[in-house]
Amino acid sequence: MIIYLDMDDVVADWMPAARAIVNRNWNYGERIPESDWNKVKAKQRFYRDLPLKPGAVELVEYCKDALVKGLADELRFLTALPHDYSVPFAVYDKVHWAHRHFPGIPMLIGPYSHDKWRHCTPGDILIDDRTSNCEEWAREGGYSHIYRTWEECKPWLESILTKLNS
Repeated sequence: MIIYLDMDDVVADWMPAARAIVNRNWNYGERIPESDWNKVKAKQRFYRDLPLKPGAVELVEYCKDALVKGLADELRFLTALPHDYSVPFAVYDKVHWAHRHFPGIPMLIGPYSHDKWRHCTPGDILIDDRTSNCEEWAREGGYSHIYRTWEECKPWLESILTKLNS
């Protein structure tokens, strides 16, 4: 079984960085108004410069420890590209970001958010901030968690890994 971690708003603190650019808030799951998205994507190296999300190191270390204990077979990042092809450095900068903060963890690209389910083999785990990604993953026979904080995710992940290995 493979553990897949989304990047934006799971390990990379996307939402606060984007909110700072436009100086306003959105809710998780809310579609970002086009005028705001235009301001975010104008910062062409946005993905390269994202800070770590609080709890990211703990989440990744927990998953790496699960590999060492034989509770999972592999750990990968599974991210997506902006839906409108509007950030030309997104791929390069996401790969750069992942290797800088978490060297050695492979990164796959959806290519878009609505394609993530295509990577699922029944029993695989996805931790993602998007409800639709998690629902699609579960329909393919995987296990998914809608991520907000490491504190909320940890008991769920412990429970799933215990279930899958008992």
